[in-house]
Amino acid sequence: METVIGLGNAGCNIADKFSKYSQYKIYKIDTDIEVDRDNVYKMPRQEDPEKYEENCPNMSNFFKDVQGEVLFVIGGAGAISAASLRVLETIKHCDINILYIRPEVELLPAASVSHEWATFNILQEYTRSGVFKRIYLVSNPEIERHLGNVSIIGYHERLNEMIVSTMHMINVYNHINPVTSTLAPPRNINRISTIGIMDIDDGEKKLFFPLDETEEIMYYYAINKSKLEEEGDLFKKIREQVKSDLKVGYGIFATDYVKNYVYVVSHTSEIQRQKSEKNT
Repeated sequence: METVIGLGNAGCNIADKFSKYSQYKIYKIDTDIEVDRDNVYKMPRQEDPEKYEENCPNMSNFFKDVQGEVLFVIGGAGAISAASLRVLETIKHCDINILYIRPEVELLPAASVSHEWATFNILQEYTRSGVFKRIYLVSNPEIERHLGNVSIIGYHERLNEMIVSTMHMINVYNHINPVTSTLAPPRNINRISTIGIMDIDDGEKKLFFPLDETEEIMYYYAINKSKLEEEGDLFKKIREQVKSDLKVGYGIFATDYVKNYVYVVSHTSEIQRQKSEKNT
């Protein structure tokens, strides 16, 4: 079982989405949260991000049963995200993966932009140096672009469902046997990643973050079993589809789904920068 820890409103909402799958144990930390079970922690509200870091409580007892693989989910715009490193210090014995949700930065207040930018960079730097196993970057505006028109009511619900269902299916296929596969762990230096989906018919990729300098890419083909048995040219089509100058891996998995899916994980060693910095 993998542990999912949500910090802040965005992190907790996404952690809740994971709770519908039996493979995960969920922990939630926030200021406005109902403490209705043992793995929910109500953090004292602070006046600014710096205070969240300075006054972060010791959570050793809260996380006393946490071990193994951990997915730490955080939205960088929330002031509580400043406590991330203090919280993560408590579980440093675990294999920590970070799921970082980036908002539409251009619409944030100036103070929140500075805070988000610092959090965004610090977590990438720590991951690249090997403190954390991996960081998955996700951009809300990028997912919205792929989804098309999204109503105001239920906006975050739809985006979060897209993120969680994609992460979950990739996790599932990493733990079952494929029909055939060239998948292998990415190079140790390539710890900055994103996820996405691909249209199996036209090969159009829809990544959830526009990674600069992609160095490796992995494809997970979830194909109806009957289609695998009956379509003689499918294997050739898949091999043609994944050909690239990048290092590529692919796995083909038999399913009972009527619809076929392709999930994508893209990796790089390059720290990602915000638009304003890239344009200066």
